[in-house]
Amino acid sequence: MDLHGGNIYRLQREGKKELLDYSSNINPLGVPKKYKEEVINSFHILEKYPDPEYIELRENIGKYNGVDLQNIVVGNGATEILFLYMKAMKPKKSVIVAPAFAEYKRALDTVESEIIYYPLLEKNSWELDIESFIKELPDCDLVVICNPNNPTGSFLSLEKIEKINSELEKRKIKLFIDEAFIEFVEDWKNQTAILLNSKNIFIMRALTKFFAVPGVRLGYGISFDNDILKKMEKYKEPWSVNSFAELAGKTMLWDYKYIEDTENWIREEKKWFYEESKKIENIRTYKTNVNFILVKLLKYNSFYVREKMIEKGVIVRDASNFQYLDQNYIRLAIKNRENNIKVLKALEEVMK
Repeated sequence: MDLHGGNIYRLQREGKKELLDYSSNINPLGVPKKYKEEVINSFHILEKYPDPEYIELRENIGKYNGVDLQNIVVGNGATEILFLYMKAMKPKKSVIVAPAFAEYKRALDTVESEIIYYPLLEKNSWELDIESFIKELPDCDLVVICNPNNPTGSFLSLEKIEKINSELEKRKIKLFIDEAFIEFVEDWKNQTAILLNSKNIFIMRALTKFFAVPGVRLGYGISFDNDILKKMEKYKEPWSVNSFAELAGKTMLWDYKYIEDTENWIREEKKWFYEESKKIENIRTYKTNVNFILVKLLKYNSFYVREKMIEKGVIVRDASNFQYLDQNYIRLAIKNRENNIKVLKALEEVMK
């Protein structure tokens, strides 16, 4: 199984051409029009190296998030930021709240950190039980939380994050928060951990999901701890963010119409998708805060359902390789209404 789900390129090489990729959680509005226009008019920027310090890019990201450029580190996608942080931090023992993104483990493995998983539970609608977590947390150097969580779609409020961090600070445990999907959360600017201004917290973000540019590769980290940022810069390869990725960060963050259209779409569509999915026999779905939804299969297993859905022209994410999940789970992206109707109809036919 592919570590990150459906490999559409492999399936297309096998002759399956007309496929709806619902294993990938990308904004269905597509690449922002303003960015497309800027790219067309900016081919001359390829004739010189990007600014090695990315001052203007970091200024734009800082303004977008209400922080100073000195608090920003940029990278070739969120994965570079993740691996740089772990190299700089070098935690001896780490706790990952799971199920979660597989790259956390791979990044920690590179620094030979001992990894302990802490489970999100279905009975709690996949939301972290704060009291139990604080009580049961072992001695460690780092806690990794994906918020909103991928693949469950659950989300911890800022108040709960603050409570966790307060306890971690007392115990001298760092907190790494992956906010790659936070812009799909309603009123996210009042919920981001950035607002805590804590030196104990490192926040990872990406433009990939919300702005529909996985091919561009632009991620960034936010920290109020200058020491960790300096260490990350020490390990960072020069010019890892290319000129068109840099242009994306300068352009898309200020495309207010695109941002508003996306917020209006996801606010309505995630509610519609959840309510419609509940009508399908032999599955259980969970309320989501973002642009994907976790599905529990009450009949058949994830491998069978994935293969049958491919026959119907849809790729779903087999979620059985997430920690604490098994072959009873798949994940579906939430996209435009026309395709969402097709996908739910296909799933209903498979589950009958």
